[in-house]
This record gives sequence, C-alpha cells and structure tokens, in this order.
Amino acid sequence: MTVRGYLLFCLKLLFRQRREVALPLIFFLIVSSLFPLTLPAKYLPMLAPPALWITALLAILLSLNNLFREDVEDGFVAQIFLSPPAPSLLVAVKLLAHWLGYILPLFIVLPLLGLWYNLPPESLSVLALSLLLGTPTLLALGALAAALSAGLKQGGTLLMLITLPLATPILLFGLSMTDMAASGLSYAAAGDFLFAMAVVSVTIGPAVIATSLRIGMD
Repeated sequence: MTVRGYLLFCLKLLFRQRREVALPLIFFLIVSSLFPLTLPAKYLPMLAPPALWITALLAILLSLNNLFREDVEDGFVAQIFLSPPAPSLLVAVKLLAHWLGYILPLFIVLPLLGLWYNLPPESLSVLALSLLLGTPTLLALGALAAALSAGLKQGGTLLMLITLPLATPILLFGLSMTDMAASGLSYAAAGDFLFAMAVVSVTIGPAVIATSLRIGMD
C-alpha cells in the first residue's frame, strides 16, 4: 500500500460517508449560532472567540468517535502494521484526510459566523489563525484518545475524558491570541506556542498514536 494510494482511499471513504462527515459541521453551525441569541449585539465580538473555539473543539471530538474503531473491527489496522510504509506514516495520512474532511469545512463557514457575531475582519483573521494553529494539536490529542479506546464499547466517553483536559492549554492559548489582538497587543508568544505544539503533533504525534493504537488493539 502506497502513501498516495492510502490518502486517496481515505478521501474516497470520507466522500462515501459524507452524511456522517457533515454532522460535526452542522453541529458547529447550529451550536455557534445559538450563543448570539443570549446576549445583546454589543457583547457578541467578545463572545465570539470562546464560543467558536469551544464549539470547534466539541465538533472535532464528535468527529473522532469512530476514527479507528471500524478499522480495528474489520482488521484493517492489523494490515497497517504489516504494510511496507511505517505505521506512523499511514496514521499521519489518515489524520491529514480527517483534517481535510472534517476540520477544513469549519474554516469555510467561519466568515459566515463572523458576520453573525459582528466580528471585525481583523479579529476574525486572528481567530482563524489561532484555530489553524491549534486544530492540528487538538486532532492529534483526540486521535491519541481514539486509538487507546478503539477496542472499547464505551470509547466515546473515554475519548472525552482524555482529550478535554489535555486540550485546555491549547484552548487557553488560542483565546489568548484573540484577546491580545483585540487589545492591540502582540500575540506572537501565544502564536509561537500553538505553532510549536502543531509541529510536535505533526512530527511526533503519528508515531505516538500508532503505538497507542497497537496498545489499544491488545
């Protein structure tokens, strides 16, 4: 199995499951649209970053419930560990396909939600940048929990319990970026932290997830 072939396979599978793929996006749109109904319009720009970050985090977790479970049940994961490419490389490809299928659409609808929250274009750009830097780490953390719980019947609950505490620092630094930008301060430090975590997640994360997947199968 080649890396390119596996990527195309994952993307085709996501296309066949487009109804399931659309659920986190619909969740993100509906829940994000409810927050502005609770406060006056003048408070919406302040509410937007935490509301959209938290909703994006929950949408990502919603998409990860069956990330590896079906592959474990049908024996495909065992084939991954026996294939010539390194298992960590195939895991990285699967995560890339997952990011393209589930998380990229969140960025597409983000400008629409920015209008709903009366968010200035500059603040919306910083919010999008913070999510762009933060989502790879959120995906890696969620995938790690999904790998450990792939063989469990109540894996969704364990996924939440593992991921939410670990994702809290990413959430806080993402919100720090938007707060500093709104105050006219430099958000480079928070951005650098998120970027560093994203690099670690992309480079080291797949190997850790592949190891956890092997442990989860046992």
